[in-house]
Amino acid sequence: MTVHPDDEGLTWGGETDPTHVDALVEEPEAGDHPEEAVGISSPLLVTYGVFGGVFLLFVVGWIIGVQRDTLTIANPFFDFMYRLGEVLAIASPAAWFVGVLFVARDRPAWARILWLLLGVALLAPWPFILQVGRS
Repeated sequence: MTVHPDDEGLTWGGETDPTHVDALVEEPEAGDHPEEAVGISSPLLVTYGVFGGVFLLFVVGWIIGVQRDTLTIANPFFDFMYRLGEVLAIASPAAWFVGVLFVARDRPAWARILWLLLGVALLAPWPFILQVGRS
């Protein structure tokens, strides 16, 4: 079978082509952290997504709880510190989630999940939860 000159651009020539070079395939080295070499498993990725959604809902809960707050403080310094605490309360769930994923990335997956569970218990938007329970 002869190849038409216009069809030469559609073939690769194979091993007989003088410009053909075999590429070296390097296998990733399995170090101390096998999930880094293989990647994150699907169930672990879904678990991180669920925790991310929970912490995002916590941020929204803190925003609603802070907006419902009617406390007024006469002292400017104490008022500033109270408002700063509210801002930090709003940012804390997102900071906890990102912090656990970055700081504990060398830890096993179960340790990161335990840290995330601890964050769920500690950072729940209690002002919002208690206000919803009263109404």
